[in-house]
Amino acid sequence: MNFTTFVYIVVMGSVAFLCYYALLWLPRQIRRDYRQGLQALARTVEIREHGTTGSARLRAHYAVEIARRMGLPARAVRDIEFAALLQEIGKVSIPYAILNKEEPLTADEREVLKLHSVLSQRMVEQVPSLARLAPFIRHHHENWDGSGYPDGLQGEEIPLASRILHIVGDYADALRGKDLDNADLRWQAVQQIGHGKGIHYDPHVFEVFRAIVQAETFRQTNLSYDEQCA
Repeated sequence: MNFTTFVYIVVMGSVAFLCYYALLWLPRQIRRDYRQGLQALARTVEIREHGTTGSARLRAHYAVEIARRMGLPARAVRDIEFAALLQEIGKVSIPYAILNKEEPLTADEREVLKLHSVLSQRMVEQVPSLARLAPFIRHHHENWDGSGYPDGLQGEEIPLASRILHIVGDYADALRGKDLDNADLRWQAVQQIGHGKGIHYDPHVFEVFRAIVQAETFRQTNLSYDEQCA
């Protein structure tokens, strides 16, 4: 092999490697950075709302698990993940006193708090790369029986992504201020919101969610038992 041939092979090999990196690894890095940026945005709400640290990541985790278990395409799974991170972002415009009030909210205060889904939608619409998530976020408080807000959608009128976001959002709320790593508390939260199956939540989506948490709880409980016996 002469020197020219050797140089040609090295150059072409380098080009092939860079193309492979650009096509495979760089998009992954971009997606990772993008996800971390959205997580940082979500934390701006968690800083203002007491007891919600980690809620956005919890929502995103279970939203992804539900979407995958239901066989949704990878793009849809990613969209649902990003929507789960941002579904509460409108709360940055809700008065601090309402977000953190310990006493029950008045009727007027509840109406103000309800605005957060529309505010979240409007904020997300301002970012072209995220605008497709806006309808999912707008409708994440619509109830299966039509009693939700802001538009009173019912049943399958509600986007599937929104039905998933509703469950994971209420689940995160049920764990507000609690130890997110405690398997027993997580299962109690599932049972708590389970009373809304068929009323607030799509029954099928809720059963998928419950099965996921049940399996995780079982694995964690068995792991803790094995560690104690080791």
